[in-house]
Amino acid sequence: MQFAAPQLLMLLQWMDSAFPTGAFAHSGGLETYAQADVVRTARDLAALIAVKLENAAHTDLIVVHSAMAAYREADFVQLAYLDSLCAASKPAKETREASEKIGRRMLASVLNVQPDARLSEYRARIERGEGSGHHAVAHGLACAALGLDARSALLAFGYGLAANQTAASLKLISIGQTQAQAVLGACGSAIAEVVEAALGRTLDDFGGFALGLDIRAMQHEGLFQRLFIS
Repeated sequence: MQFAAPQLLMLLQWMDSAFPTGAFAHSGGLETYAQADVVRTARDLAALIAVKLENAAHTDLIVVHSAMAAYREADFVQLAYLDSLCAASKPAKETREASEKIGRRMLASVLNVQPDARLSEYRARIERGEGSGHHAVAHGLACAALGLDARSALLAFGYGLAANQTAASLKLISIGQTQAQAVLGACGSAIAEVVEAALGRTLDDFGGFALGLDIRAMQHEGLFQRLFIS
């Protein structure tokens, strides 16, 4: 895993919370867990993130490296298939829509700072209804366009998942920035482990089961008060 300076700097820009993907507006069901008093402490938050990372190792992380392979082959039929897998793995409407919104915003924002013909073609196909633009697909394509290796791309995606949860937790539970950063920092080994597991899996292994996450995500749209879209 070795980066040229422009690659590293661009990846850091993409993963920065200021990069306009809209991810900050989504809690991924954390808001429901918080209101149900299931996630109340830093330890609870860390446990939830661990479950989400493990689920991603069977779903989104496989899609990321599969999308990178499809980019190299310019296989847009495969990309549409990957979008359909992402949709199927997200039974909660808000989760599914969040993945599409974040992915499309990421795609547009990446193209704004780094034009790429294959990314532009994928975006055009989305506009024609030939794809959905799910986050994992867009992330994989962007990283392939940047010339990153699969491990680096998956590590970045896993970090983004954990960082999103810790950022959302500051608004939802009694936790300070110092504690939240400690939780995020402690996620490093778990992120590395799920990435290695996902790299050894193919689309034949695709499919996760995290019923609790799906139920809490479904319950979110019925909450009386909400700070987040999902």
